[in-house]
Amino acid sequence: MDLNKLFKLFDSNEPEDKSVIVNEQLLEHPYIYMGLFKKLIINYEMFSQQLFQFMRSADNDLDVDQMEKAGVHMVYWRAYNHIEKIDLTQDFHVDTIRAYTDDKFIDALNKCLQYYEDIEEYEKCAFLKKILDITNLS
Repeated sequence: MDLNKLFKLFDSNEPEDKSVIVNEQLLEHPYIYMGLFKKLIINYEMFSQQLFQFMRSADNDLDVDQMEKAGVHMVYWRAYNHIEKIDLTQDFHVDTIRAYTDDKFIDALNKCLQYYEDIEEYEKCAFLKKILDITNLS
């Protein structure tokens, strides 16, 4: 995606470099990390059920169970990759978690925590549990 073309659509008199800097700052906001984490897990849950059901009915020769395992791993790995960017030592990040937590975010945290417990990646579990504890305090 060419950001310069995107920002030209708004016909702003501001320099193009400033728009790109604002966009880069926005992408580093903890709210964005929370949103990406939540959307990946929630959307995958809905989409994967339909997709794998279709694949099972479409072709009996496909090893859908292996595909499902690989898909689950990729989604949770990518979701964790986003959420781990939150720095729990920064008050701003903790305040953002408290301010923007909703039921879907907590649900995604619990699902991710369960996934990493099942595969015994306890360092990731500890980090997710800290975030979950922050959401319970809000």
